[in-house]
Amino acid sequence: MKRLITPTVQISIALLSLTISILLVAYSLGLFPSDDSGALETRARISESLAIELANLVGRKDAVAIKDIIDAEVERDSEILSMGIRGVDGKLLVGSGDHESRWVELTDGKSTATEVQISLRNGDVPAGRIELVFRPLASSATILGLPPTLFRLLGFTALAGFLGYCFILKRALRELDPGRAIPERVKTAFDTLAEGVVIIDEREFVLLSNDAFAKNIAKSSDSLLGTSISALPWAHSDTVTSEMPWRTAMRSEHSVLGVPLEIYNRDGDARRLLVNATRILDGGGIARGVIATFNDVTDLHQKNEQLNLSIQQLQISQAKISEQNEQLQFLASSDPLTACLNRRTFFERAERALYDARIQHQPMSFLMVDADHFKSINDRFGHVTGDKVLVGLADLLKRACSGLGLVGRYGGEEFCIAVTGLFATDVERLAEQIRRAVADVTTWLPNGERVTISIGIASLDQTALEIADLVKRADEALYAAKTGGRNRFVSWEAMRPRVEATGPKKLTEILNRA
Repeated sequence: MKRLITPTVQISIALLSLTISILLVAYSLGLFPSDDSGALETRARISESLAIELANLVGRKDAVAIKDIIDAEVERDSEILSMGIRGVDGKLLVGSGDHESRWVELTDGKSTATEVQISLRNGDVPAGRIELVFRPLASSATILGLPPTLFRLLGFTALAGFLGYCFILKRALRELDPGRAIPERVKTAFDTLAEGVVIIDEREFVLLSNDAFAKNIAKSSDSLLGTSISALPWAHSDTVTSEMPWRTAMRSEHSVLGVPLEIYNRDGDARRLLVNATRILDGGGIARGVIATFNDVTDLHQKNEQLNLSIQQLQISQAKISEQNEQLQFLASSDPLTACLNRRTFFERAERALYDARIQHQPMSFLMVDADHFKSINDRFGHVTGDKVLVGLADLLKRACSGLGLVGRYGGEEFCIAVTGLFATDVERLAEQIRRAVADVTTWLPNGERVTISIGIASLDQTALEIADLVKRADEALYAAKTGGRNRFVSWEAMRPRVEATGPKKLTEILNRA
């Protein structure tokens, strides 16, 4: 449809509408000649001659001659429908052409275009009147409210005018075609460019476009001449700026570069373009148009999207791999029953914590925790209940030592804790809190029985420089807590004088006797 209604057709229709409007205005002002005046004059002459001829016959009262004349005139003149002579008393004396039914009495006595009456006199005495009924004037019939002659004139003007205007405008526009002012070699040079190039005037009408741009919308470059560039099928999406780049360039002293736009081709596929626009100035520095280049980056854009999709999928895969690695690392470093650090991982991390404590001159302590009479728990309640006790004890230790140190399962019912940053008194206070918290639990064993623990504590000093030394001392303190009655904690530093005085074996014997 757009290809049929070309600018030439549009202008021709506009000019034709103006011409017809002028003709209608002239008709409404009465400037058109009318056939009615001539018809009325003819009817007046016929009526006068008949009145003279019939007046003599009426005076002689020759009814037969009157009848013959009336019938002959009605038959001869097709404009006369009927004719009659009426007496003074209003009765029809002689009539022809079914005059009685055709005649309509005039209200004011004045003749009309279709009904004419002429008075007859015998001297000064009225003798009756002659009545004639004519056909309606041609102007009384209308087509769409217009006389047929005017309607035919307008129809002829519309057809002939449209063809004439189209012919003249095509010749005029061909001569005024801005593309004719551009040498053919310049057009050829533009067509060799890989980028689309469009030159538009200040009204955004295309003055020149090359084939690289025209192929984006599946049109020839010549068909774009005179077209508004903003009226092309641009895709209005989030990637399209609120103002077209050529409009911005018209107002700006600087070039507009790298504006992304999308345009639909004939197949409905969107093409991605990067637009650069620069205004064109005349000799007086006034902007007369814009030259715009369009770089088709559709393929590159699609490849970038595919690359981004691949990167996203890779990132998702890496996240899954990292998550699985974390799970594997957790499984490799954790005790499967209690989720505490297993023995190997605990001592690896404890070694690093000890090294940092020595470098930073911070206190560090090692605690050995053992569930009292755990074998008896397994024997009386079964290993499932024993596992429940170990899981509950591990959770309690992790909550108590959260942010303070490491908690690991040493083996069986024994747990180990490495605490950094707390002095000996604070560590003993922590051990006592843990002991009491465990002793207060009544849900691990049936019938509300309670579980108790024994704790051995060893702290870093000048003589204990390795983790093995702390483990050995904490184990000795734990043994002392066990032999001392259980449900308690013992610090190796508190029992150190007795160890040095009696030796480890003597101390064990003393504790056993106690």
